[in-house]
Amino acid sequence: MSSLKAELKSNPKGVLEPYITTLQSESKMARKQAFQKINYEIFENPLNEGCDFTIIFPEIYAYVLKGFSDPSEGCREMSILIISNFIEHLPLNDYYLTYILPVIVRRIGCAEIVEESEEVRLLLIELVHKILIKYKNIQLLTSFFNDFTSILTKTSTDPFPKVKLETCECIILLSKIIDREFHLQCESFIKPVLSNFAHQHFRVRVAAIRAIGAIVISGNAKCFELSITPMAEKLFDENTQVRMQVTLEVGNWMMKYKDRYSFWHRMIPLMLTSLSDVMADIRTTAIKLWSEIGLQYLEENEEDLKKKLDFLKDVPTHYPDVKRPNFGCRCLVQTNIGKIVPAIGKEMDGWQSDARLRVAQLLCWLVLCAEEGATQHANAIVKILMRGAADEDARVVLEIKRAAELFGYFIMPETWWPLLEADVDGWPALTVITNILKGSKPELVKGKVMKELCKELADPDRCRVRKPKYQSNLVHVTEALMSLCGQDCAPVYEDLFIINFTVYAMPYDDKMQFLALSNLDKLRQLEDCGRTLTTLYDKHIRRILVDITSDALTWTLLTPDRCLLECVLLNAGYAMGSQLHLLAPLLRECLATPQVDPEVKLKVFTALSTVLLRRQTNFSKCDTDKLESFLKIVIEEIIVPNLVWAPGRTAEAIRTAAAACLCSALQDDPQTCLDDKGADGDANDKKVNLFPSKECLEPLLERVVPLVCAAADDNSALTRQHALRAAACLATLAATRGCFTPELLHKMYFVVLKRLDDSSDKVRSFAVRTVRTLFSQRPRPYDTVVFGAHVDALYSAMLIHLDDPDEEFRKEMLAALIALSDVDPHLLIKKVKANIHLYRNKAAYESLSSHIENMLK
Repeated sequence: MSSLKAELKSNPKGVLEPYITTLQSESKMARKQAFQKINYEIFENPLNEGCDFTIIFPEIYAYVLKGFSDPSEGCREMSILIISNFIEHLPLNDYYLTYILPVIVRRIGCAEIVEESEEVRLLLIELVHKILIKYKNIQLLTSFFNDFTSILTKTSTDPFPKVKLETCECIILLSKIIDREFHLQCESFIKPVLSNFAHQHFRVRVAAIRAIGAIVISGNAKCFELSITPMAEKLFDENTQVRMQVTLEVGNWMMKYKDRYSFWHRMIPLMLTSLSDVMADIRTTAIKLWSEIGLQYLEENEEDLKKKLDFLKDVPTHYPDVKRPNFGCRCLVQTNIGKIVPAIGKEMDGWQSDARLRVAQLLCWLVLCAEEGATQHANAIVKILMRGAADEDARVVLEIKRAAELFGYFIMPETWWPLLEADVDGWPALTVITNILKGSKPELVKGKVMKELCKELADPDRCRVRKPKYQSNLVHVTEALMSLCGQDCAPVYEDLFIINFTVYAMPYDDKMQFLALSNLDKLRQLEDCGRTLTTLYDKHIRRILVDITSDALTWTLLTPDRCLLECVLLNAGYAMGSQLHLLAPLLRECLATPQVDPEVKLKVFTALSTVLLRRQTNFSKCDTDKLESFLKIVIEEIIVPNLVWAPGRTAEAIRTAAAACLCSALQDDPQTCLDDKGADGDANDKKVNLFPSKECLEPLLERVVPLVCAAADDNSALTRQHALRAAACLATLAATRGCFTPELLHKMYFVVLKRLDDSSDKVRSFAVRTVRTLFSQRPRPYDTVVFGAHVDALYSAMLIHLDDPDEEFRKEMLAALIALSDVDPHLLIKKVKANIHLYRNKAAYESLSSHIENMLK
């Protein structure tokens, strides 16, 4: 064995000759075994340990390298293994590489892939990697740079993912070993490596990003230009590790790239974007890197920034609830924001929502880092904010709101208000203003800006818009202003009231109305004017009524003036008492003009009825003279003209509404929603009578009774019901005031009796109740001898209906007869007994007879 070892040392070719001869065999198995024997004898046989590989390699390399192109994949693998072992054992000398690398280039570095096997290509690139590792510390690879370039640029696009991964590692290593030559040839690597950015395996994408990072660090400016955009796109990658690697590489560029000062504006957006990543670990890494970048920048520019550092302030008292970036970070952004903002503006107009979201997040960080340095770019930033506020993606809008709030912290109102003033007709501007106000200082806003803003928004052309987004933002602006300035809003209280009351009067939906109502209550608290909204209305409702100036002939249900009038009528409470002189003309114009839209009339009539029913509240603080004048207009100029018969269904509906309104006015003690309480929550001892005296009521009776009697015969069943109710109310009211005469009674009762035969059961029921009320309120004494015919007609009609088919109606009629039996009991008992044998409902007649007989005893 010792002789064999000596022989291998002295004559390696002679020892290996049998195996070399076998390599020429046509049998691939024989060739593979020969390669295995060669590998064993040289590297694994313990008897050959210590042999001089520099002697063996020249004797064997040609045959082994020829095996790289062997038809058998197994043979190629074994030949690569032998060369790999030689690389491991041979001393550092570029002599060996002159034979090995050209062969590798022919196999995997040419335009067409010669090596078909993925596994063999992987072994070859691993061999290249091994060469790079072994020779990394000496300058022997420079002359082979072109070979490496050919190999790595080709294998970068290899279909096999593992080859791509190994290639990226080789490129990173190569960029560090042969940095000078790499710098000159770096552009060759960019496109092949970038092609892997879209690979489906995230590990390949991560490796490609690492390789690009190394290429740019060692490369020239063109490499950076070619790489920065694809790197930015990878910040949208769905894989966390890919985004993390981009963050790390960009951070490395910002600290180590030689030409970084020329490209701050390209790198800063990428780093700031990572600060808003959805993954906490990426955000943490980015924050750490950004802080280190700022400190390094500060250290590098200490001389230039010395004056600023000497006057460096502590964290301002008015500052967002976030950690303030260090001075270097702030200086970096302030220096480069002018180049970044225009790019954000272009990206915000793009079609990809994710891209718009990222630039909106970027804008937040830019404003935070730039602070007052963003002032000179305020115009461009405001345009971006308005564009983003109108975005259809809610995520973008949320980030824009954050950016606007940060903008308010650092930019003076005198700067941003002129930029937004011309756009307050659009809701995006209102969204921006709302959020800017959240970050602004109250003392800077409460002067000119607050007054001008409220004046613009209180303009009828703006606050009366019914578009949902505009209304919503209108409410939010006023809410933000009140929250910011508090009682300093005193100069614009009235404008704030007009804006919110208008939205409350004509809301797009119930939610909007609730928001407006909440703002009104907040305004009430700021003004400290009472415990309920009525106290607020008492201060400002006059302005609302004064501003209702449009012609009622032009009104529709959606007309703002109509909505405001109705809202005042339904909600103002006692506040309207002092404004009756303004309300009366508006009601007259709307309800007394025949050509006004019927739907509008019906709505306003309904509101007026509610006002009259709530008289104890609405008129509790009203002067008697004003109330009397108002009521005269309402009755004589509004209700009475609308009770006059006119043909058509529209006129019929108006008569119904007028009759209902008349009933509301005539009810002597209507139930209100605030029984025994004033609108301010205090006890209200004053009792409001719309017709407090006989002198007030008599003129009304003369005009109204004939119309009520006519309305009782109207085509509409509902009108007939209201007419009967009105008749009953008139009788009660007239009797109370001492002006219910027999003539009035006789005018009305006969009309009412005819309604006992009405086609509507409800009308018949009302007729019974009305007859009962009329004769219950008859003037005393009532001479039954003089008016015997009327009494006879009354009893005759009522007795007939005791035999009505409707049981409920019979019960009502029996109760009414019993109640009215005291008018002339002798006549009634006589009529009952005279005809008792003719009636079917004998039980009712017997009950009535029994009652009368008991009464006469």
